[in-house]
Amino acid sequence: MQRREFLEAIAGISASVAEFSLLPLPDRVAFAQGVHARAKAAPGLRTLNREQGALVTSIAEALLPRTETVGATDVGVTGFIDLLLTESMLERDRDRFFAGLAAIDAKSQSLHGAAFLSIHREEQQSLLAELDSHSPPPNPTPAEAAALAREPMSAERAFWMLKRLAVFAYFTSETVTKDLIKAPIIPGRYDGCVPV
Repeated sequence: MQRREFLEAIAGISASVAEFSLLPLPDRVAFAQGVHARAKAAPGLRTLNREQGALVTSIAEALLPRTETVGATDVGVTGFIDLLLTESMLERDRDRFFAGLAAIDAKSQSLHGAAFLSIHREEQQSLLAELDSHSPPPNPTPAEAAALAREPMSAERAFWMLKRLAVFAYFTSETVTKDLIKAPIIPGRYDGCVPV
């Protein structure tokens, strides 16, 4: 991922968290760091139930697995998303998020005959690739975003939202920003397209 893609992912979160788009980029990163700190201190999930938490974790790990670097679970992506759902999302957006998780399971059921967590890893990867290929435009105009918000939550839209939240949570975590990026997210100088 290049810095430009990361910054677009941060910008895309504003579609999920109502007041987020009003913050300048450095404040968005500071906001995320505060969410990480509170999520780390939280005793467990507050909004996601056990099955929803497991689904979010499974998808986040498929997107950002542990390799020679830390994975989504290592940096607390699920806890971060749970805290955003609890503290920062409007109830209607939270309900749409839950409907989206159910839509992902329904899509898995229709294609593979079982819920997402019950199918084989290869089938999970295939399903996620299928959902990703039908994602909405990366940076919709306000009119497009409003139109998408009126549509019923689809598995594709839910995956798009979850993917953006997971990437945002991952790349704003302390471990990743300090140990992996090795370049400031908001540089004091121009560094071009530094890989993150």
